[in-house]
Amino acid sequence: MVFVWRQWLRAQPWTPVARDRQTPKRRMLLMFKRSMAAQAALVVIGLGCMASGAVAAEEMFAHELERGDTLIGLRDRLLRPDADWRELQRLNRIANPRRLVPGRVLQIPMSMLREQPLDVEVLHTHGTVTLRQRAGTAAQPLVGGARLVVGDQVVTGPQSSAALRFADGSRVLMRPDSVLRIERSVRQGNNAVTTQLRLEQGSVDSRVDKTQKPRFEIRTPVANLGVRGTEFRTRAGDALTTIEVLEGAVASPPATGLAINGGFGAQATARGVSPPVPLPASPDLRGLPARLERLPLQLRWQAAPGQRFRAQVVAADQPDQLLLDGLFDGGQAQWGDDLPDGQYQLLVRAVDASGIEGRDATAAFRLKARPEPPFSTGPRAGARLQQGEVGFSWARSGQAARDRFQLASDAEFTAPLVDRADIEGTELRASLPVGPHFWRLASLRADGDQGPWGDATAVTGVAVPPAIESLPPQTTGDGVLLAWRGQPDVRYQLQVAAEPTFTQILHDETLDQPQWLLRAPAPGLYHLRVRAINADGLVGPHGAAQQVEVPRPSRWWLLLLPLVVLL
Repeated sequence: MVFVWRQWLRAQPWTPVARDRQTPKRRMLLMFKRSMAAQAALVVIGLGCMASGAVAAEEMFAHELERGDTLIGLRDRLLRPDADWRELQRLNRIANPRRLVPGRVLQIPMSMLREQPLDVEVLHTHGTVTLRQRAGTAAQPLVGGARLVVGDQVVTGPQSSAALRFADGSRVLMRPDSVLRIERSVRQGNNAVTTQLRLEQGSVDSRVDKTQKPRFEIRTPVANLGVRGTEFRTRAGDALTTIEVLEGAVASPPATGLAINGGFGAQATARGVSPPVPLPASPDLRGLPARLERLPLQLRWQAAPGQRFRAQVVAADQPDQLLLDGLFDGGQAQWGDDLPDGQYQLLVRAVDASGIEGRDATAAFRLKARPEPPFSTGPRAGARLQQGEVGFSWARSGQAARDRFQLASDAEFTAPLVDRADIEGTELRASLPVGPHFWRLASLRADGDQGPWGDATAVTGVAVPPAIESLPPQTTGDGVLLAWRGQPDVRYQLQVAAEPTFTQILHDETLDQPQWLLRAPAPGLYHLRVRAINADGLVGPHGAAQQVEVPRPSRWWLLLLPLVVLL
């Protein structure tokens, strides 16, 4: 329940007292009134054990009398039709109801004020948000622009949210997996707006407009929160309610003497409210990129070991439109949900061991992940290719009308060697020089909108081994030794043929050494050629072909046969 010191003090029948005539009690009361009036906001936590005096004070509405006010006129303007103006006279000890002093604060029981039902506006919904109008009825989808009335229950699903606006300008942001019921939404009298919500489970972020002096309450299974202009968060479970005050102050009933100021948090159970603790410090988001081009969304920031964080993504132009929410261990957030391209804001806050969350650190970013880049099919990353014309191929994205291709000698593509943005097919042949190079692809829509570049693929252009220079053959007792000038880090292919076109290959050898022995060749003319094969399997050109003639053996001893016969 709610106890409002400021309104209670303003409602007292003050009379001017000279400073030298002020009693200590009156001076203390006056100082207390001034100190409370200086506070910008007040939230009260009630646990069902408040003193009866606090309940009575809560039920009073303070109305400052104006010139021409009468009790009968106030009844017609502010009170219920069955309200008796004489009750106001008695409560406020008014001797003459026809002579009301302008400026005096009149106490009016809230129960006597005329009530006008007020709708609640649904500003935005995201994801799966449903409305159940009364118990036992089927849930129906809820969208932005809808109006809620007393008794309506709003439910947000996983990674879903809803933003509500009330008649006094206050706003509530429902986070994922939350259940909120509208218990009361009325205008009392001429300007007193009373809102009462029940957070059955989940989390809400509340911003209450202090300029309108609203009566705003959030009830949970174990605590009642009364608000007089502040910004705070509430998370409710069956046995625990967590409150984090960002602006203003939170105060418990006078019997407990507990106050929760802005920048502090506390937890409430059926037994009471824990002592307030400072909210955890905001994390450091410096270094986060301003542009993201990949899905799923991944964001990293500095964090100490063991730290836990809540990270959220909201629309840049509508900060109460919560799109992504999650708890993460370590300085990294990742969501698998599909997020449209656009401008966003990242909110990150630390979470302490008890679950109290700190103030948000914020970072703006732009997501431009579409149209998605093509899927490259060749050449593969790390391929070593023969210098010269090389074929590149890919699979087109479904959102693309054409593709853009770049080839460069550096991974930053500062000076592309090839840059084509008019490719309607899925293949391209381009000249690849010697050395390391990179190629990448991007998709373009029909209107020219280019999506992000795909990952760069590294390839290396490899020079073809030079032609081999053969050495003159040498005849040995074992055959003919064929040799050539060697090259580093290569193997050799030697071919020996019986004719110069090398259509009839007699020998085809792959060698590690720059020589080969043609053993006991038959007499005749041989043609031979050699080429180098480097470590990448690239084959160089053949060197100049050589000819080797193996003569028939001499038969001079046949000339001696006649002499042998004569002998």
